[in-house]
Amino acid sequence: MITSKENDKLTLVRKLGQKKHRRKLGMFVTEGEDLARAGLEAGHEPVGLLVHPDSEVPGEKVDPELLDGVATLASGTRVIGIWSDIWAVPELLSADKCIFLDGVSDPGNVGTIIRTADALVGGAVVIGPGSADPFSPIAVRSSMGSVFTQPLVRAEIGATPEPRIALALGGSQAPGPVEGPATICLGSEREGLSEEVLKECGITWTIPQRSGGAQSLNVAAAAAIACERISSPTSQGA
Repeated sequence: MITSKENDKLTLVRKLGQKKHRRKLGMFVTEGEDLARAGLEAGHEPVGLLVHPDSEVPGEKVDPELLDGVATLASGTRVIGIWSDIWAVPELLSADKCIFLDGVSDPGNVGTIIRTADALVGGAVVIGPGSADPFSPIAVRSSMGSVFTQPLVRAEIGATPEPRIALALGGSQAPGPVEGPATICLGSEREGLSEEVLKECGITWTIPQRSGGAQSLNVAAAAAIACERISSPTSQGA
């Protein structure tokens, strides 16, 4: 059992709380038994699993106070997983639908969009410039395990398949069915899509909203509507 706070793996967990160390080391952390099981069930080999002595998840047991000491959850955790980054190769972008994130800086939204794409579209989620790290603790939790199963790619807009569809205010079309490869482009809630991305988009969609209601949608909610329009999944229930 790990009983020293200076243990190498506990030190690594603390480091991976910072983006610069996640990028340098190519690793990230999950907290909780459900996320650990999601990674294992998806076939990923952890760098390490640090577990509460009473946890049923197999791993290296840690003094509970030390485990809570490196957790980011206020309630503590029973399992902390250390994993290698899971980036897909950009070459897969040419053959399927994908979601391009342009300056989506809120990690909770990034994680939720990853989960939504995993449920409705497949393809890939492209983490474009200015977007939050999909392997940050908040993004990973918000993905509910989809970070292990939904392909994630780092690429510029030019690498994504056409047609490219901008989701923005003032578009000429409501979201509709799309056959074959396509890219849905989502931008920052405050600034919207950058000019660089907009000029690469041949279509602009705007989600119709009721008169007198809220003026805009959360970007993750907008992504869910767009994903439902471009997907044609076999109905399997909720």
